[in-house]
Amino acid sequence: MRLARGVVIAVSGLALTLGLASPAMAQGLPPDLPLQYHDKSQTVAKAQYRLDWLGYEMRTKELDNDFYGRSTMAAVKDFQRKFFLPITGKINKDTWKVLGRVGDDVGKLPKECLSERQVLCIDKTSKLLRYVLKKKVVQTLDVRFGVPGLDTPTGSFRVYYRDRYATSGINGPDQPRAPMPYALFFNGDIAVHYSPTFAASGYYPGGGSHGCVNVADLKGVAWLFDQIPVGTKVYVYNG
Repeated sequence: MRLARGVVIAVSGLALTLGLASPAMAQGLPPDLPLQYHDKSQTVAKAQYRLDWLGYEMRTKELDNDFYGRSTMAAVKDFQRKFFLPITGKINKDTWKVLGRVGDDVGKLPKECLSERQVLCIDKTSKLLRYVLKKKVVQTLDVRFGVPGLDTPTGSFRVYYRDRYATSGINGPDQPRAPMPYALFFNGDIAVHYSPTFAASGYYPGGGSHGCVNVADLKGVAWLFDQIPVGTKVYVYNG
């Protein structure tokens, strides 16, 4: 489970400072690419800032010193794996471009994600669920969505039913029901829930759900389930 250290959330010109510096992502390609282990620069700092907003954990010592250490390299590898890039641990131009594209502007969330006391803010572009409480991101979870033809719908919804022990009959009436525990249903039979398949296989081309928002982090989604009552707003969007 990843609980947010602190970010800057901004919407319509309003910045809500939550405890992290905000260097802007450079326009175009920096001249010092590729970035790799042992590098130390402002470009490293900008990459770390983006990775932090996308939920990747890095050592405070590396962040404080703009240093491309082991935890930064691990975060880069996880990012590359998630977006089907060559897993090198180095930030080349392709990784930099994707890093700058996903998740929209660092620290910014749609108005809908800040409109109520608590919101499940789900970004299909960055493949993230952010639990926003009192306009602060307090938890970030990696998620995956429906396969083509069974796309996860975008828009504003409400959690209308919770089921800690939910199962699904998607495999057919003669097959064992598929587990989907810690389910927060928000649109018909579509829910945020833990996926053992996602946990076992991770991201891979063509992988996805039948429309649900799958979570691979069992501890994280169990914690989230206990925070979210019926009626909580769910906002699904393309960042």
